[in-house]
Amino acid sequence: MKICVFLGWFLWFGGSVFSQSIGSIDPVSLEIRNILESSTPESSVSVGEEKLQQYHELIEFYTNRAFAPVWPDGRHGHRAVKDLLEQIEDSKYDGLTPSSYHLYIVKEIITSFDAGKDIQNPVHRAYIDLVLSDAFLSLAHDLYLGKVSQEGLQNSWEIVPKRMKRSFSTLLEEAISSGKLKERLVSLWPRYQVYRSMRKNMKQYFSMAETMEEPWDKMRGKTIKVNEENKLIPEVRERLQYWGDLDREEGSEGNHYDSALFEGVKRFQKRNGLDADGVIGKDTYTALNEDPASLIQKVAVNMERLRWLPDTVLEGRFVMVNIANFQLDYLQDNGLDTVFTSRVIVGREYHTTPVFNGEMAYIVLSPTWTVPSSIIRREMIPKIKKDVSYLSRNHLKILTYAGKEVSPSSIDWSKASGGNFPYMIRQSSGAFNSLGQAKFIFPNKHNVYIHDTPTKSLFSRDVRAFSHGCIRIQKPAEFAAVLLEDDPKWDMERIREGMNSGQEKTVMLKKKVPVVLIYLTFWADPAGKAYLRKDIYERDEALIRALMLD
Repeated sequence: MKICVFLGWFLWFGGSVFSQSIGSIDPVSLEIRNILESSTPESSVSVGEEKLQQYHELIEFYTNRAFAPVWPDGRHGHRAVKDLLEQIEDSKYDGLTPSSYHLYIVKEIITSFDAGKDIQNPVHRAYIDLVLSDAFLSLAHDLYLGKVSQEGLQNSWEIVPKRMKRSFSTLLEEAISSGKLKERLVSLWPRYQVYRSMRKNMKQYFSMAETMEEPWDKMRGKTIKVNEENKLIPEVRERLQYWGDLDREEGSEGNHYDSALFEGVKRFQKRNGLDADGVIGKDTYTALNEDPASLIQKVAVNMERLRWLPDTVLEGRFVMVNIANFQLDYLQDNGLDTVFTSRVIVGREYHTTPVFNGEMAYIVLSPTWTVPSSIIRREMIPKIKKDVSYLSRNHLKILTYAGKEVSPSSIDWSKASGGNFPYMIRQSSGAFNSLGQAKFIFPNKHNVYIHDTPTKSLFSRDVRAFSHGCIRIQKPAEFAAVLLEDDPKWDMERIREGMNSGQEKTVMLKKKVPVVLIYLTFWADPAGKAYLRKDIYERDEALIRALMLD
């Protein structure tokens, strides 16, 4: 339908404005100028049912080249348009929507070329040049910066975006003049190796989705444990074999939950970030119900998040915390080499850990903890009103803002409230401190940092969202050691001494270390093995909807 509208529109409209270009030395350039001058950012040019999207970029691009067309005629031009179509169609493997890039019109243009049509009407040629340029520029923008605006999602994503190293207009000219359009667009992919791995998974999922005869039935039922009998076991076995977590030759048939299937279930659970206990319960059923079509959406969401990441951390070492994976990694070599890794605890659903990037500047050993006013107001004052000894039991002191200690007995706690408490509360250094015995600071407006914790038992959980927003690390001494390995004064022995001293000690890093807090619910390793995580903050759905908008 769009193709017919496009052709009919040119046949009707082309003749009415063609007279403007009679006698012009370069009628196509004149028509490109006329078309752009007749549009505004609020009322962009429409081609059939589609609008040109990159208005400002098109104006600047064509003005700088005196409105000369950029897409050549003849065989070279035909090849360039076919290359563009191929990249538009393949954009689905980047989690994008091909129809967002004038897919149907570009197909029509190629059909005309293939039919040997010689398009002489300068209006028609002008619109073809503008549509092709707009398709390229739009795709280039979305591949490099992402299609969805971070600000519009209200999802606490505050990572500083990438800076443009060169304009997309320059890239377009290079793509046409060099005949390497594909290579120029591929150069805009995120430089993280994981992006290419995820793209391979995306191709695989599209292939699997196209060959699926019918959607899977949703599995649900009671909890199943090893050696039990259940009618759902054959379906569980089939889906594990489908995803490669169980060899087709392994195990028996029928309704018995045998040991081979038990091992396959644990592999599947681990890959999906679930308790790898082999018990088939609610969360395992939910993960087993993910089919290729739903995984395509999940991969798309996370490829978009990778496009939002800065590429300034790729050359050296950097810290990456995947909030959804409850893990910290200290990486180098484009994220391919893991120098250090540790389990972490992140914020609860109502105290979400924000997504942002910064630079780690220093470590504090044996820290005190000045309690945030929000925690004093919501949690501590109610507990102190019930039992004032809560303060001494937890090594908490009340201080004026001049630093003078105040006796709890001198305060009328019956009148104390969040809006009527002119003091700060500070916890002394020690193993009991809520920050543990070390904290790692990368200054930011959220006052979020990485720190130790006295509550070590929570690290044994697979889902670890328990904090007020900061990041608790399981192995603080080891993390400090790798951060300070270029400082001979701070070996492991001295680090542990500092952590146990009971006196705050600030250790400045010789070189600031980039820190990225990210939220990925899907990624793949270089071998293509997929890892999925629960969307603990329920952020995927809004991004899916935004990506699917045409």
